[in-house]
Formats: sequence, C-alpha cells, structure tokens
Amino acid sequence: MEKGWLQKQLGIIIGVVACVCVFALLHYDSVLDTEKVDVDKRLYHVGVILDSSIMDRGWNQAHYEGFLAATQELGVQIHYKDYISDDQVEQAGEELIAEGCREIFGTSFGYTDGMKALAEKHPDIYFFHGSGVETMENMSTYFGRMYQARYLSGVVAGLCTKTNHVGYVAAIPIVEVIRGINAFTLGVRSVNPEAVVHVRWSGSWDDSEKEKAVANKLLDEFPIDLITYHQNSDVISFEAAKRGIRSVGYHYDNVGEHNGSMVTAAVWNWKKLYIKLIKDCIDGRFHSRQYYLGMDDQVVDIAPVFDGVLNEEQKQVVQSARQRLAEGNWDVFYGPVYDQSGTRRIRDGETLSDKGLLHDMNWLVQGTEGKIGDGNE
Repeated sequence: MEKGWLQKQLGIIIGVVACVCVFALLHYDSVLDTEKVDVDKRLYHVGVILDSSIMDRGWNQAHYEGFLAATQELGVQIHYKDYISDDQVEQAGEELIAEGCREIFGTSFGYTDGMKALAEKHPDIYFFHGSGVETMENMSTYFGRMYQARYLSGVVAGLCTKTNHVGYVAAIPIVEVIRGINAFTLGVRSVNPEAVVHVRWSGSWDDSEKEKAVANKLLDEFPIDLITYHQNSDVISFEAAKRGIRSVGYHYDNVGEHNGSMVTAAVWNWKKLYIKLIKDCIDGRFHSRQYYLGMDDQVVDIAPVFDGVLNEEQKQVVQSARQRLAEGNWDVFYGPVYDQSGTRRIRDGETLSDKGLLHDMNWLVQGTEGKIGDGNE
C-alpha cells in the first residue's frame, strides 16, 4: 500500500510540474519580456511614421538606425510608414494599429495634430512624438538637446572660416530651428567674435531644389567659405562642394562621404533612447513625460572632425568645450546672451529654462544676419 501511495504522489508531482512547464512556456510567449527572441514568436509590434526616406542620409536615417538597434536588442518587429505628410498621420497611425502595433512613434514636429488625435482615439496604445512638445496621458514627447552639438559644430566652423562669413540654410521658422541657429552662432563667435552667420530660409524640410537655390544665393551674396543647414539631408553640402565651399553637416555622420568638404556634423544617436522607450512599454513602465536629453545622455554629439582640418591647439579648444557640455555643469545658453538688436535676453549668470528653450525662443542672437522666416530666401 505504501508503494502504491508513493507512486500516486509521484504521479501527482509529475503532473503538477508538467502543468507548470506548459504554463511557463505559454506565458513566455505571451508576456512582453525584454529578452531577444525570434521575431515571429513575439506578439509585440512597434509602428514608426516618417516624413521621408529611411535612407535620406540625415534625419530619417538616424531614426531608422535607432529602431534597427532596438529590433536587434529586443527582438521586436518594427513597421514603417515613410513619406507621410502632416495630413496623412492619422491614416498611417490607424494602419499601423490595424497591423498590431502597440507603440506608435511619430518623428516630425508637424505631426502634432495627427498624433494627438490618434492618442485620444486609442487610449490603450502608447504614442511617442519626436520633436513634439505636447504630452497626453498615453503620449510622451522626446527630443535631444541638439543645440549642444550645434554649439560644438559652430566652434569648429568658427575655427575654420577665413572670411568670417558663414552661411546657414534653415527650414521652417519654429523654435527648434531658431534654437539651433542661435547655438551654432554662439559656438562660432565663442572662438571668432568677428564672424557673422548669414541665415536664409528654404521653407521646407526636404525640398532639394529649393535648398540648393537658397544656398547658391547665399554664396553669391556674401564671401561665405563655410555653410551649414537645418534640412533633412546633406544636399546642401554636395551643392556647396561644387563651388569649393566647405560645410558642417546635420543629423547624420556623412563626413567620410564628402572627400574633406564636410568638416564635421552635429549628429543624433537614437539607439539607447529607443531601446529604453520600447523596453519601458514592454515592461509596463510607461509614464507620460517629456524626454529632453543631451550630450551627457549620449543622444547628441558631433562627428569626428575630418583629418587635417584643425591643428592640435584647435582640437583641444573643441575638446574642452565638448567636455564641459558632457559633464552637464555648463550649458550653451548661459548669460549674458544678446539678440540682434543688442537687447540682453539672458542675464549674466543665468540660463534659459527648458520651457524657454522649447517654447519661447523667437529671436536670433547677436552675430546673425537675416530675419526669422521673413521670406528673404
């Protein structure tokens, strides 16, 4: 009898263990853990909305490579909708949700209305608006303190220019773009107080012909020997190189593709942030907030300066400025800072709040020539 009882107990134990194993296997397939697994076995999908090609050598490619890193790290499946205009965002988002996406990333400032409408309609979906400034209960915004990298690239430009005339082709007159112009100019004049940054507007993020026309007009009007831009791609760098003019790139490290004509670039590195944001949602840790990350978070930086552009002393100047920013104890918009008219905008010893940086900057700093979006392109 004792033997039979033991066999019965053993059978029960084996049965329980088997049930636990089966449950664990099923649970493993259904929970949103963050271990890298075969994509076909995951039930977690992420949607991304972009305004141009994922291979634009600029803004969108930087995002794409960040999401690619998340795919490799977390094993999630990324669904892309590219060439999406502002008025197509809602439709693109609905299509991504229908495809099973639990998170939607919109990567253009102009997507604000569409992203808000989607977030309101789908409270069970997580939304992230890149370069946006309005949060909702189920939508966060994120951006990098690119003005820090802009400042550094301006330091390089200020050290490089011989004529003391630098060109800047800007896209749309919003705070993000104005902030970049101001930071770049402050960087230029920190090492070259006599330099002037000439600003003109293309009126578009991604219009190659317009960008080239605006750049060429700038180069015709002023003795510019270096030009930069706030556009999606590096079209202006190629155009300037035809005239023997060097450039500072933006968004993406294309320095090696320009045979020495691009001296450096202010660049994004979205990889760590995208892995974090996706992983937080997978783990149930989403909190609506505004992410605004800088060099100390490794989201922005400058590309290595092209060999031979700077001497050793100049390299040290750039490195010292970079170190100050990376340590987080100093920032670009520490006063005193003056606007074009000579009015003091930031007092000595003070700095702009994030609200000021993200919402309130509607002026150009001393050292710029040109006006904000006045059609002077």
